[in-house]
Amino acid sequence: MNLNWVTLKNKWIYQEQEMRLNASSYSFESIRARELIESIGKRCLVMRLENLSKKIFVGARVKRLFTNHKEGIPYLMPIDLFMFNLTPRKWVRKETEDLENWWVNPLTILITQSGTPGRCLLVNNLFKNKVVSPNVIRVVPNEEGLQIICYIYAYLNTWIGQAFLTKDQYGATVKHIEPHHVADIPIPRISNLEEEINQKILESHKLKEEAQELLLKAEEMIYSELGLPRIDEDNIEYFGGEIGRVVKAFEIKANELDYRLDASYHKPILNLIKENLISARHRIIKLGSAINDVFIPTRFKRPYVKISEDGIPFLQGAHIPMIRPMDVKFLWKGTKNIQNTLLKKNWVLMTRSGTVGRIGFVSDFLNGWAASEHILRIIVKPEINPGYIVAFLNSPYGDYQIKGKIYGAVVDEIAEQDTSLIEDIEIVLPDEEVQYKIGSLVIDAYNKKDKANQIERETIKQLERTLTNPISLS
Repeated sequence: MNLNWVTLKNKWIYQEQEMRLNASSYSFESIRARELIESIGKRCLVMRLENLSKKIFVGARVKRLFTNHKEGIPYLMPIDLFMFNLTPRKWVRKETEDLENWWVNPLTILITQSGTPGRCLLVNNLFKNKVVSPNVIRVVPNEEGLQIICYIYAYLNTWIGQAFLTKDQYGATVKHIEPHHVADIPIPRISNLEEEINQKILESHKLKEEAQELLLKAEEMIYSELGLPRIDEDNIEYFGGEIGRVVKAFEIKANELDYRLDASYHKPILNLIKENLISARHRIIKLGSAINDVFIPTRFKRPYVKISEDGIPFLQGAHIPMIRPMDVKFLWKGTKNIQNTLLKKNWVLMTRSGTVGRIGFVSDFLNGWAASEHILRIIVKPEINPGYIVAFLNSPYGDYQIKGKIYGAVVDEIAEQDTSLIEDIEIVLPDEEVQYKIGSLVIDAYNKKDKANQIERETIKQLERTLTNPISLS
């Protein structure tokens, strides 16, 4: 049996805020990061993050009073923070206790506290009028910290920052970190680099915000240009009045079952969608008429490699809705039939199992990536704008239809054997001009997002190279 072991410095155990004897607190990355910071501290100023912050805290943990979107305040769960686009799925009542602690201001750093702790996000203007789950650590910069907040964000996303963020995590099943763990993180002050890193990350930050705004504009145009009213399940009258609304109870005639006994196939909102589509300004077609093909590759063994040059970036279903794909693995270039897994520009993507119906787009950046067999590939006809198809399928008119075709008892599935369920989705197909107006916004949004992520990745790598090269710190 191979054993991993390290030699620890006595002070790392006894001079910590908490005495930690669990092996995970002294991983190879953690040891390497500590030694590196000690070395940097001999040449440059190193400050604790607490000294660059007004406060580092989590929101008040109180009972969450959820309601509908008409009566509540948009509430962002930790997973929502990293979605493209930033869309709340829950709303809390305005009278919720200590709600003022849940608001966040632009250029606050948010850090996931549990589950996968240590993921960082820089708040932008789209968080306005939304509250954030109390289960997220907030880092509010002071005047000095605000001047280099993007540099701090970049540092926390380096392997060094991540090593410090996660070294004190605790919990047997679900891992957690606390605000005082974050406050104690050492921040090296590299004066000849801070401004450059700060400006590059700020550029990336603005591009992400612009990308999200473009998606919001495209969504607005789905309603305004197609003549469709906004819909959600609050518009539905359920059987049994308010009590029926709680459990979403409804009736259906036996001759309408269509050999499907699962309730999701018969949701009343699907009838409302059909009624609204009939009144749209443009013609209605089946999605199958707008595409040349929809397919998934056959299942395959996934041999991953650690060196990126030996592999191809591998897109998984969880990456589809993310504004920044995290923990991307690399599939070995010699994988059998790897060509069948590769993506091509302008394909539309849809997750088909687990969380079904997440929609993505193959931009220039994703062209040539490998992707999981749990992602459907939709090849749109050349005369139809693929960005428009993405916008419509992402709208409630597309999303509810997709969800209505799900099957599976334990794991939700769609179209594993038969893609006709996808082809049967009804869409509004406007003229070429309207398609372009909406679709170009979507394509531009994905390109801006990709450019932002490229700038961020290169900037973080630049910072890592500088911090690990003693000569550059002299």
